[in-house]
Amino acid sequence: MDTEPAVRAGAPAPAGPPRLPEPLGAGFLARPAEALAEIRETCPVARVRTPAGRPAWLVTRAEDVRAGFLDPRLSLSGGRVPDPGVRRRALDVTLVNYDPPDHTRIRRLATPALTPARMAAHRERIERAAAELLDAADAARGEGPVELMDAFARPFAFRSLCEVFEVPEEERAALYEPVACLADKAGCAPGAVEESVARIDAFVRGKMALRAAAPGDDVVSRVLAAWREQGGATEDEVASLLAMLLLAGFDSTVQAIGMSVVALLGHEDVQRSLREEPRRIPRAVDELLRWDTPGPFSTKRVALEDVRFGDTVIPAGSGVLLSVAAANHDPRCHADPGTLDPGRSTASRHLTFGLGPHYCPGSALARLELTVALTGILGRWRRLAPAVPLHELAWGGGYLHRRLAALPVLPCGPA
Repeated sequence: MDTEPAVRAGAPAPAGPPRLPEPLGAGFLARPAEALAEIRETCPVARVRTPAGRPAWLVTRAEDVRAGFLDPRLSLSGGRVPDPGVRRRALDVTLVNYDPPDHTRIRRLATPALTPARMAAHRERIERAAAELLDAADAARGEGPVELMDAFARPFAFRSLCEVFEVPEEERAALYEPVACLADKAGCAPGAVEESVARIDAFVRGKMALRAAAPGDDVVSRVLAAWREQGGATEDEVASLLAMLLLAGFDSTVQAIGMSVVALLGHEDVQRSLREEPRRIPRAVDELLRWDTPGPFSTKRVALEDVRFGDTVIPAGSGVLLSVAAANHDPRCHADPGTLDPGRSTASRHLTFGLGPHYCPGSALARLELTVALTGILGRWRRLAPAVPLHELAWGGGYLHRRLAALPVLPCGPA
């Protein structure tokens, strides 16, 4: 692996070659596609330094990013295979620690549980959750703004997950604490993070035992059914798979809802057209996912061999970041990418869910949640305006996963 040591803040620059460019700082979080545009157009495969001080190669053009997703030489595990004989808690090792074929044998257990048809069966309950949360937000605001992340996006994403996992009402409050903590580890003390991992592990294993004895029609039951039929995984690996599905389906969806609403706040014509023709919202979801994404890069990969992109060879052992945000705005793939076009014919070619073996297994649920959320929000109010200038919104998280802490909006009357 690329072994150049991390650089400590305030440390003097070492003598030697010029410092690598550092394009992924605080300004990047608010507008990643803009920050990456110059790199994509002038040096599409660039060696940079991350905010942690480590070198990495950025791959930014859509054709190259797509190829990178499909190249087995770009490894998530770095060539290491977790020892299946070592006892682990859920989340100690997840799918992002595996490459095919190990990744494939574990991931395939989730496939039958997460099909679009399976997710559509939960639509009525997810729509009910959206309506109830919007009712409560509307009632609580008076004439003031709604803080959409806390009042709607977070509880909606969590309730949607509880529906597909069939978590009883009386268990939900206790489950929300560890899920929220692990979604924002920076805001939790190390001890709280460890406790949250233990609580998620206990929750998942408890559900596995319950559903093994009394199967239902939920995600856990279907994963266990696939495990019984196919085998090929340890109990720890199944527990980690379920825990990952639970957590990965929370904050990414929360942030995608927030970013989609930010896009609509900045494009009143699009907001108005979707409100007038809500049947266009499912297709518009793909364009909104192309427009902005919580994950500007896929999970960092390691080149197991020298890998060539165009005229550039990335040496074996290097860290590689495939830039989803840059690819989604590449004019070679999407004409006039700086225009938000809900009817865009190429929108479904966005890479927000990845591509190939590591394509997001929860994409059908995420699309359903975004469709329901936006339909509910636009159907609730005849106009939605930002309560603060959009350029003043506070972006946190990091360059691998951006987080919008708050989104205050001013709803204008019932639609």
